[in-house]
Amino acid sequence: MKISFLLRGRGNAGSTRSTMRAGNELLSRGHDVRIFYRNDLPGLRNRVREICLKVRYGFGNNWLLMFKGSSFRYGKLNATDFSLNELIVSMCSRTTFDMWDLPEDIGIKVFYCRGAEIENWERILQAWRFPISKIVTASHLAEMIEREANQPVVGVVPNGVNTEEYFPVIPYAEREGVGSVFAWRNAKDPESIIDNMQILGQRLPGVPKHLFSSGKKPKGINGVHFKRLPTVEQARTIYSSCRVWFLSSIEEGFGNPILEAMACGCAVVSTDCGGPGDIIEDGVNGFLVEVGDTETMVDKIVLLYNNEQLRNQICENAMKTVKRFSWPKAVDKLEGYLISIYDNEHR
Repeated sequence: MKISFLLRGRGNAGSTRSTMRAGNELLSRGHDVRIFYRNDLPGLRNRVREICLKVRYGFGNNWLLMFKGSSFRYGKLNATDFSLNELIVSMCSRTTFDMWDLPEDIGIKVFYCRGAEIENWERILQAWRFPISKIVTASHLAEMIEREANQPVVGVVPNGVNTEEYFPVIPYAEREGVGSVFAWRNAKDPESIIDNMQILGQRLPGVPKHLFSSGKKPKGINGVHFKRLPTVEQARTIYSSCRVWFLSSIEEGFGNPILEAMACGCAVVSTDCGGPGDIIEDGVNGFLVEVGDTETMVDKIVLLYNNEQLRNQICENAMKTVKRFSWPKAVDKLEGYLISIYDNEHR
């Protein structure tokens, strides 16, 4: 098959990385895969910022550089860039609108929805309502699309985790930390992450606390080891230095950090915010708590931190979970659904 993925941008976004991984796997199976990424010609200030970040942090987080196929920047999609039978797969609401503007007879259009985009609710609703084939990363998204947009979903294709990149590098007996990923987006609930860290400083005094992020360190958060734009190697070490890893999001399309932390040997606590519900079985391989319930979140983190027997059992089950979410298995599903969409279009 000829497949073109449409990304809202390049750089260090999780969606870029996941698309790169899936694209490379599809290339290895003989498909013709390209990636188009949106470019809105940012102003001088943003250009200077990008240059400064590259100088300071390097190119290690520009995931598109690891894609083995061809990639193209665009401001507006051109019909001449695509063939009639090509699968055009948009990865967000914005690129879905770009794809929808192409002529009806150009390509086989697919929306691979990776999140509910609660900050852009009206736009994502409209994108869901387009009469095109839809794939999602988690079961809650399928339920939302069917409920809110009255549209069917072809199937669920979760992300994977690469255990050659994420694995324990610090012995369990030497771990002392608690950690999380920080982001400024409302869906990630940055205020709750800060609150959790401050309360943990009181409940677990002297315990190292870790955050990493693609953005700047938040103000008013003290005694936390903060790393901006870590490499995979640095992220692996941060995960591996922690006994417990938590996720406080309001909404997650999937929740890659959960699998990465599990693969590095962490016990995980997450809000029940969508995607994590497909990964975590509460009390078996981690804990799920209600969104916004800081008290219960901290109680579960402290419980896992102090109870070695429980933590070890949770981590053992989490490692079994990780094996179910490899990239080859994820792309098996993606490839199967794309073939089904392609065949159905030709029938």
